Amino acid sequence: MSERPTLAYDLVGRTNELSRLSSLVDASGQAGTSLLIEGDAGIGKSTLLRAAVAEAVHSGYRVLRCTGLQGSSPVGFSALHELLRPLLADHLPALPSRQREAIATVFSLADGPAPDRLLVGIAALGLLEEAAEKQPLFLAVEDLHWIDHATAHTLAFVSLRLEGAPVLMVATSRPSWRPAAELVMPVETMWVPPLDEDAAAELTARRASGLPAAARRRVLRESAGNPLALCELSTALLTRSNQAELGSALPTTSALERAFLAQAIGLGPASRRLLLLAAAADDAPMVDILEAAKSVGLGLGDLAPLEDRGLLRVVDGRPQFRHPLLRAAVLGSASTASLQETHGALAGSIRDPDRAVWHQAAATFERDDAVAEAMEDAARRARSKGALSESAAGYQRAAALSGQVTDRARRLSHAADAARAAGMGEEALEILNEADQVATEPQTLAELATTRIALSLTTGLGGHPRADWTAVTSRLPGAENAARQVQILWGAALNARGRNLPPDDWRRLETQIRAVETDSPLKPVALALLAPLGHVEEDIRAQLPRLVSELRHFPLGMVSLAIAAESLQDLETALTCWGLSRELFHERGAPADEAQALRGRAALLLLRGRIREGLADAEFAGRMARDTAQPLIETMCVATVARAYAMLGEPEAMNDALARLSEIATTNPLAMASAESRWATGIVALAHNHYRDALIEFTHMSVHPTRALWAIADRTEAAVRADRVDTIRENVTAADKASRAYRSAFLTSLVGRSKALIAEVDGEAVAVEDHFRSAVRAGELSESPFELARTHLLFGEWLRRERRPVDARPHLKSALAVFDAVGAKMLAGRAASEARAAGEVLARPDQSSWPAATVLTPQELQVALLAARGMTNKEIADRIYLSHRTVSTHLYKAFPKLGVASRAQLRDTLTDAGHTI
Repeated sequence: MSERPTLAYDLVGRTNELSRLSSLVDASGQAGTSLLIEGDAGIGKSTLLRAAVAEAVHSGYRVLRCTGLQGSSPVGFSALHELLRPLLADHLPALPSRQREAIATVFSLADGPAPDRLLVGIAALGLLEEAAEKQPLFLAVEDLHWIDHATAHTLAFVSLRLEGAPVLMVATSRPSWRPAAELVMPVETMWVPPLDEDAAAELTARRASGLPAAARRRVLRESAGNPLALCELSTALLTRSNQAELGSALPTTSALERAFLAQAIGLGPASRRLLLLAAAADDAPMVDILEAAKSVGLGLGDLAPLEDRGLLRVVDGRPQFRHPLLRAAVLGSASTASLQETHGALAGSIRDPDRAVWHQAAATFERDDAVAEAMEDAARRARSKGALSESAAGYQRAAALSGQVTDRARRLSHAADAARAAGMGEEALEILNEADQVATEPQTLAELATTRIALSLTTGLGGHPRADWTAVTSRLPGAENAARQVQILWGAALNARGRNLPPDDWRRLETQIRAVETDSPLKPVALALLAPLGHVEEDIRAQLPRLVSELRHFPLGMVSLAIAAESLQDLETALTCWGLSRELFHERGAPADEAQALRGRAALLLLRGRIREGLADAEFAGRMARDTAQPLIETMCVATVARAYAMLGEPEAMNDALARLSEIATTNPLAMASAESRWATGIVALAHNHYRDALIEFTHMSVHPTRALWAIADRTEAAVRADRVDTIRENVTAADKASRAYRSAFLTSLVGRSKALIAEVDGEAVAVEDHFRSAVRAGELSESPFELARTHLLFGEWLRRERRPVDARPHLKSALAVFDAVGAKMLAGRAASEARAAGEVLARPDQSSWPAATVLTPQELQVALLAARGMTNKEIADRIYLSHRTVSTHLYKAFPKLGVASRAQLRDTLTDAGHTI
């Protein structure tokens, strides 16, 4: 084997940094990781990256590269294409179909539906994993702070998921860079400081030995330990005539730019114009640049002086500047007129239509409808490729160039929606506020209101002040706008319910909705959302199942129908809607919305007692919400995760979820998230006999009336055990009234259990038994075996205290069987202790042989269930947004845990454990 490279590259004073890079290269041959080299301009980041690349090549890595360009046209995924292009021919066919289509679409290799950025991220990761199977990969990402937004999102996503493959990503960036949507990237950061005095003096001596002592002292003073500044200022000062050009006491970046410009002094006008063309051309090929040069009277001969002075060279058919700061200096020193001429020339020569239109827009300083229309087309194409932030920028530029106010408002509306979908909440809010000032067309007004609703409910930003809803709808007069009015008021109803606004707001909205004459299915949904607890209008509740088919083409409406059905205790319709909306969002490639649907289904699975499945859904939904920059949705998902772990009797896991919740919670979280987290904490406090603490938590659940109703039996148990039964009597009466109004077996069971506990305090033994038996009968009809088991447990405990152990045993055994089946540790232990105290001889399985749901992680269970249903690894990967190699890893871990060796055995094992296959 050849001798290992020394990683010198004249890197004076960088021993520690080189050692760290060398260690990463060694370690990443087995498991991947990522590193961000961060530092000021000229500090040596690129040189360190080149050193790491050399080490990686020597160690057998394949190197893939991409580079950001300052001020480049916002064309989505251009850097990602540069990075992954060498892998496409050999490895793209191996990806699951949806992931393969996503990559083909964003790289314009095929036409297809706009892929969501989560799907693009998974596809990019899968492509890298495929290639890394044959050879370790080194991803060199230079100038991350200038990488296009869509690529930055993808790199941030990938960087956190490299542990399963031998892939090392090393990126360089200036310290001002922060990943889009607050994604953390990469996992590790290496700050590159200025050189110390000794290293700076040594480097200056090496590079500028002929510099006079006074000039050398000036270089050391002005460069402040910046290596590039040391070298470039020394070069500039070696020529006496250039000393005046540098000024004095300049900030390092400014001094460097001035030094680079000083080296361009003496160039002929033609070469200077060609230098500007190359600087403004982004990463266009030299053939396009020379065509533009020809159109303004320049030629290939004007390139030679630039190469002779080392200002730029042509690499792989594209211009490469000596340093990005030289490019920045050339652009920054150009006049407006010369920039206009330059961009105009490039617009006529660049073959890429999207880049060409950005140059055309850059050359346009007046309103121009033709250019605005071309820019809008480019924005539309960017959205079709999933480049949402670039699409938003395109629509904004098109709006700025629009001659008509109506066109400007419409394009701003599209920009706001694209920014919202990209996770750029603050930017979307700014665009919305700008559009609100000029919008007059009914369709645009409705679209702006819908975007504002979605922004508010997913990020907490941008909800209209409550009084504004009337003003918005009043701008949509006439019967022809009735459906649009209801759409806006429906969104207001969702907002009112989600944020638990005051009752007066609910009543005001209800009055407005009823006044609109329309057959839109959103009208009854909105009225159902605003129905007070226990209040049922039979015609509205009866309509809910029928509305499912009417909203099949409007999945967000389906989500709202699920929420409305929950509030009216039509849990069957709610579960149907959550499942259908999840399918619809998945088919449309919209994981951001799919996360909300999965979260809703998870909550109902917990009510049904399918706790591990609900936990798997909630964790999956939380991951998608995080990856799609939806903090409010993530809070709801994490809160549901916390409740699942509380039900399973795993307080440490619950506390971890609640800690995550505190990290991401906004100042105004949705009421559901608050109620779910309170419910989780209360369940654990109740299990540990901290009854007063539990009662406080359950009492605070009143912010979400539906969940407070579902927790009535928990709250009653806490109040009774805390000797505060009088605080709960009115609530149980209200819940009883609601259970009768809704004709809900589930609520009837919970109320019966609650009445039994209260009757025990009141000393009414006959009533206690009657209420427990009523609760058991209703529970058997409620499709919630877990809550039925809790009723059996409490009934059995009461019977044992009444010295009726023989009667108690069947109830305690029934409870224990359910708790063991779902792996509810604390409740199972309690039921087992009570059963033994009642004289039952137990032969319980140890935890290692508990049913499948209890030995798999949530994601392993999710993958195993899909595999048991006959899906291939690639189909599973497309279904739950993982690479198929990650799916394979989960199954590899799940099979031995379950003691199976085939998918047929897997299906039987999971079916025996009570799962629906």
